[in-house]
Amino acid sequence: MLRVLSRLSRLRPLRFVDCRPVSQFADLITSQKCNDYCENVANRFKLLKTGDGEGTDVAPELVSHWQCITEIREELLTKQDELKQLDEMLKETDDADLKKAIDEDKATVSEAIDDLTDRLTASIVQKTELDMLRKCQLEFSAGAGGVESMIFAEEIYEMYRQHAVHRNWQWTAIQFDKIPSGGIRSALVLLEGEGVYANMRFEAGTHRVQRIPFNASIMHTSTMNLAVLPEPENAEVAVPSSEVKIEAMRASGPGGQNVNKRASAVRITHIPTGTAVHVMEERFQHMNIKIAYKRLAAILMQRKVDDLSAKTISARKLQVGSRARAEKIRTFNFKDDRITDHRLKMSVSHIEGFLKGGSMLDMFMEELRLLDLRERLNEEIHK
Repeated sequence: MLRVLSRLSRLRPLRFVDCRPVSQFADLITSQKCNDYCENVANRFKLLKTGDGEGTDVAPELVSHWQCITEIREELLTKQDELKQLDEMLKETDDADLKKAIDEDKATVSEAIDDLTDRLTASIVQKTELDMLRKCQLEFSAGAGGVESMIFAEEIYEMYRQHAVHRNWQWTAIQFDKIPSGGIRSALVLLEGEGVYANMRFEAGTHRVQRIPFNASIMHTSTMNLAVLPEPENAEVAVPSSEVKIEAMRASGPGGQNVNKRASAVRITHIPTGTAVHVMEERFQHMNIKIAYKRLAAILMQRKVDDLSAKTISARKLQVGSRARAEKIRTFNFKDDRITDHRLKMSVSHIEGFLKGGSMLDMFMEELRLLDLRERLNEEIHK
């Protein structure tokens, strides 16, 4: 603690910075529910260490989880005790120089408490398979608003494409239905990279634009929809070949002499659920089969996420599942040059910069990640 004692002999002026960040998890971590949760974990870990606990059948991952929570909480309690001692010292002295020294130590200890609060939150909320996924699929589709919605859909598509470049993610468009007058009806993208799904999952939903089209004089409101599907690391393993039926067929539509002459298109049907995927984007059948497996695996995985969402997180602001794709999540108001995220209740200006998919979009993604972490922490300590 206490560098204050070593400073007493010098009594030099010190600078106190009171504009430190405060952990947004502090109220939950200091709540009685969280205290009871941590006490229970600490007791179970102690009993396990002494041999009086739940036996040797406890999974090593769970033991490590308990140990991490216990050690961080003990360190947090120590720092909280130090802060109380500093408050007492501050009350008992009238020396201005000593008060400055104590204030600086309080700032240092408080910063450590914030850091430990964040670490304890991260240790309580265990990462899931979804948090670790390096792949996902983006489905863009125009919504209400006719041509204007298609133009907006293409702008949002381009925003996320540039964001993928910004984050060094691999962007592979496997379907892109562009209209001659500008804009897209729909598009399908395979996205891969570090933290892809964890960052993109809360971008799913209805994006709304409010602006005056170039050939109109009044404000129009249009929408586009984005679905974000989690893709397993290995689609062929996630969907065993024994559970699917593969059918070859001829492709249809524009595409040159290969179309309608070769059976390059495929349809894969998942026998247990009856889910079918039809793919004809590539010229060669084996490539279409590979894409079809990816699509089928992502659709089946998304269904599992939807089922989990319906059962366990109905009270969340951040719904990960079918309801997220129907929810209005963000509005782009060109008249006021304002982007509003309705879940965060946060607005920023400079739409032109935001649509470049850089740090401004990163900020929204990070705030949504923290909101999700807070909601998961609240669920965990109230079990």
